[in-house]
Amino acid sequence: METDYSHYAVLHEVQHSEAEPSTALQLLTREQDVSPQLLQKFMELIPTMGLTEDMLAILPKSGEWPEGTG
Repeated sequence: METDYSHYAVLHEVQHSEAEPSTALQLLTREQDVSPQLLQKFMELIPTMGLTEDMLAILPKSGEWPEGTG
């Protein structure tokens, strides 16, 4: 959907199936820390794709594990 080819990519995926369509919006970055401006831009895209903020999942940074796992 959008990228600067150096730091980030925003991916939008829609799958149509017989049961129910599925929509995904992903922010992929080369750095572990996301700039506030990029995060704001991503958050503004969420409602335009028919998604809500309660659907947002932020995965742990590479190499991080919650206590009691891994």
